[in-house]
Amino acid sequence: MDAQPRNQSSSCKISDQLFMRQLAQTRGLVTFLMQKQVLLNEPEVLSGLAALGSMRYSTRGRAATEEEWQKLYATSQGVTSQIPSQMLTAFSIWRLRRFFGVVPIVFLIMGIVALEATYLNNANALEHQAWYYFISLAAVLFWTSALGGLGTAAFFGTSLLAQLASAHANDEAKLKEITDYNYLQARLIVGVLFAFVLGLPFGRLSLDTASTSLYDDIVWNADLVTTAMHILAPFLLGFSTALVLAILDRLIEGMKTILGVGQPTQQPPPVARAV
Repeated sequence: MDAQPRNQSSSCKISDQLFMRQLAQTRGLVTFLMQKQVLLNEPEVLSGLAALGSMRYSTRGRAATEEEWQKLYATSQGVTSQIPSQMLTAFSIWRLRRFFGVVPIVFLIMGIVALEATYLNNANALEHQAWYYFISLAAVLFWTSALGGLGTAAFFGTSLLAQLASAHANDEAKLKEITDYNYLQARLIVGVLFAFVLGLPFGRLSLDTASTSLYDDIVWNADLVTTAMHILAPFLLGFSTALVLAILDRLIEGMKTILGVGQPTQQPPPVARAV
């Protein structure tokens, strides 16, 4: 009696990650349409989704059959065709809601941990000298990476809001780029990397200035702008790619000047010939 349910359960386990990701995306489409109260007019779409609804991913599962791929493709196309054109932007943002929500929180927690580490480290610096340097290094690395990640996340948010507020139709390509997961992932990695590499030389200054401003009284004078720049330097490196490219261009030009690379060699003046 139990053999048949077990066989059915094992047949619903799929080891193909690509198939399961596409199935999860199709389920997400249906969930989005249900939340927006959009009716699916094609019964075949619901029947196809119901036939694939019991499938789950498992490393010990089987491969998806050609018939299941065809059914999934037809179901995905049928669901996509039901999304109104005015909802495509909302769906693109809804699909990446976890990315936009989780990434800033992760880097914010990293920044808070780094600030808390500086407070605890200063309180016990004289008692544990060995741990003092280790925690200081970890706090600086955490702080620099966190500000770079927060800067990149702020760039995502401001770019998305700017595109949503724009009424120009030619901004649709830019909006598709911002809501592309591969672009967001690559931009996040590059932003954190730039902030980490270029911001590491003054990451300690940024963390110490932020810690001092947090635990001590702030003096509202002309030096406040300089203090803010010390704190936000890794953040700006993660936020602005143009700023990073400008800094790298200056560094490369400086290295070329020092090494004499790429500079035209001076030709000797021509020797006058006797007539």
